[in-house]
Amino acid sequence: MNKKINYLLGLVSGVALAALIWAVFMPGIGDDYLTPSGGGPAASALKEGGSSGFDDATAKLYHIFRIIDSEFIGDFDLDLAIEMMFAGFVSAAGDPYTVYMDAAAFSMFQENTDGLFVGIGVSIVWDEASNRIMVISPFEGSPAHEAGILPGDKIIRIDGYEVFGDGMREAINMMRGEAGTEVVVTILRSTDNSTHDFTIVREVIQVETVRGHVIEDDGANIGYIRISQFDRVTHEQFVTVYNRLLEQNIDGLILDIRNNPGGLLSVVNRITNMLVPEGIITYTENVRGERNYVRADAQHIQVPLVVLVNGNSASASEVLSGAVRDSGIGEIVGTTTFGKGLVQNVFDMPDGSAIKVTVARFFTPAGICINGEGIVPNYYVEMPQELTNNLSRLAQEDDIQLLEAIRIMHERIE
Repeated sequence: MNKKINYLLGLVSGVALAALIWAVFMPGIGDDYLTPSGGGPAASALKEGGSSGFDDATAKLYHIFRIIDSEFIGDFDLDLAIEMMFAGFVSAAGDPYTVYMDAAAFSMFQENTDGLFVGIGVSIVWDEASNRIMVISPFEGSPAHEAGILPGDKIIRIDGYEVFGDGMREAINMMRGEAGTEVVVTILRSTDNSTHDFTIVREVIQVETVRGHVIEDDGANIGYIRISQFDRVTHEQFVTVYNRLLEQNIDGLILDIRNNPGGLLSVVNRITNMLVPEGIITYTENVRGERNYVRADAQHIQVPLVVLVNGNSASASEVLSGAVRDSGIGEIVGTTTFGKGLVQNVFDMPDGSAIKVTVARFFTPAGICINGEGIVPNYYVEMPQELTNNLSRLAQEDDIQLLEAIRIMHERIE
């Protein structure tokens, strides 16, 4: 037992302190977000043992482990306990976007933002109200999309095993695997409270985040571009589609970011720079009140612009729609956006794990923080939920928001 206790003390003390030092003082992995620096009251409290009555946090942990080690009747997974300790420490921030990721979860996070991984191809979140895993949207053209999984579906079983939102990491591991292998995903569909089993073949997912075509309507050539999320590949894909449409002499552009949950700030800033006139795209403000401004240059789109949004357009999508609205370069059509005006940075650890931390709020060019509020469209057009869930499959004549965008585009072209 002494050997195990000494191991625990050495490992937990070293790793926990290393994690704290890296989280507080070291820079993040990218240039997408602001980087915090310096200690704070939480660090001081930890060194002093908080209000536990122990000399320090390590002493209390040692005391707890001695009891577990000597009295607990079952098996105790020390590695799991340490990972849960880190996760619990970070979750005390009380912010759903500030999370600890172990090495496996961080690797999957990086794969997702890179736009290349093996799996079924769904963007998911933890629905805390039901403690279920909810599909934000399947990636267009992915195995999940082709199978018929819809936004709003809740994943309740994988290969027959029940899964929950607080075990999302394990659920993701179960859906990942080797290309060509099958996985059975059971969903609960909230629209009619029905359950459906989907047998899906895993594939290498090269996420196609941008699609576009020309809408020929009443003598006008209207360019249409849909962006499903803002990953590292998205800017390059957008430029390719955008230039192809321009070569077809479009009279206007409809940009569809409905059901787009967001993504990388650096990517959406580059795309927004192509659309809006010279001026502020957005600015962020961190805990010390320091502001970081992102500005657009003088070159921008020279045809009328309409942006489609809905309640699932979040984060980076709101940076774009806020800049378009405040600059006056285009019209916003749809319903009020999600309202996530917070910026996260990722801090990687030497052991391959990481923490994602909310480090700033972002503001529209007019100085409005939309967190909890969202972007209110210029033209408010509601659409039934079942149609919203099936946006990528809707025929043009059934998409009432798109039809309104086309009508408005004709007015702007004239």
